[in-house]
Amino acid sequence: MKRFWLILLIFILLDSASAVCPAQRVHKVKRIDGSKITAEQLTNEIRGIVESAKITGLSIVVINDDRIVYQNYFGVRDLRTNAKPDVNTVFYAASFTKPLFAYAFMKLVEKRIFDLDRPIYTYLKKPISEYEKFKDLAGEKDFEKITARMILSHSSGLPILRGLYNDKLNLIAAPRTRFYYSNEGMNLLGFIVEEHTGQKLETLVNELVFAPLGMRRSGMIWRKEFEDNYAFGYDKNQTLIGAQKRTSARAAGSMVTTAADYAEFVIALMKKKGLSKDSFDQLLKPQIKVASERGFGPLRDRFEDKYKGIKLSWGLGLGLFESHHGKAFFHSGHSDGWQNYWVAYLDKKIAVVLMSNSDNFERVAAKILDSSIRGDTAPMEWLGYFDRQD
Repeated sequence: MKRFWLILLIFILLDSASAVCPAQRVHKVKRIDGSKITAEQLTNEIRGIVESAKITGLSIVVINDDRIVYQNYFGVRDLRTNAKPDVNTVFYAASFTKPLFAYAFMKLVEKRIFDLDRPIYTYLKKPISEYEKFKDLAGEKDFEKITARMILSHSSGLPILRGLYNDKLNLIAAPRTRFYYSNEGMNLLGFIVEEHTGQKLETLVNELVFAPLGMRRSGMIWRKEFEDNYAFGYDKNQTLIGAQKRTSARAAGSMVTTAADYAEFVIALMKKKGLSKDSFDQLLKPQIKVASERGFGPLRDRFEDKYKGIKLSWGLGLGLFESHHGKAFFHSGHSDGWQNYWVAYLDKKIAVVLMSNSDNFERVAAKILDSSIRGDTAPMEWLGYFDRQD
């Protein structure tokens, strides 16, 4: 009898171990060029890249046919203890927050709480001049033209951050004329959502996105249940930067999540789950052409339409492009010590989510993308990944 219970326990433990990383049961992973790679081969390739590039920690999830077929974890989440990342390890998501916020906002549009094309100032309880954080916009003659559609597509004319162009927050382009990636715009819209609904952003996003999609290890702010398993950020020299434990939600990038959790959101986008057809049409429709040579840095002001061949554009919260393998959408996440990237190829039903706690990820992200799904790398050039080869 004791032998029976021992054997049963072993079977339970083995089944539990496979449930932590169910992808390893899949014999091969499909890639967008039609090739396939075994889970073992993919693991060996990525491990080699991670080790040679000195990426502190990496979490990867590959999606085939709207389901997770491979997930794995490399390196460490804390160099001081050598603790390894796993399926429950929480990473700072940075700008991965933006597409998810856009998805949540579209649910509010469907409830007719907001309208994409109504000027955002009309939702405020007071004139913009009476809000300390945004009072400088009172002097902008075009401010009252800005809509939620413009903010979600980064065509409002607001800069990425105040102070980069002028000492105060101001418009750097007329609304709807140029793509300028803007944290300021996203955070303004997030503030308006909170004020107009009377609810905290973290509460709304949990009710509208995290709970319905089963994203249990995700939050717009830090929660105590994350303390048992989270990653610390490291710079390119493997020097500790620290953890991101935000206490206030920001639509532009306060979220923490796991790669597996975020993959559920990407799958929802690919399956067009949780929103109406019209809402998804709006999310995935090019709202403005991206003509800048880079998304960030000095080249963001050079407009030569370098990526017109792939029709690089922005939808609502999502970067869009057309590859040799059909339509695709993507987003990145970047902060000191944290570098993330995800891309989904709709026609192929293939996607990958990559999250790292390392400043060494972006310079080899294209190699990881190539190994995992043979993904097109053009948006990575626009993101500046190939400029960071030091």
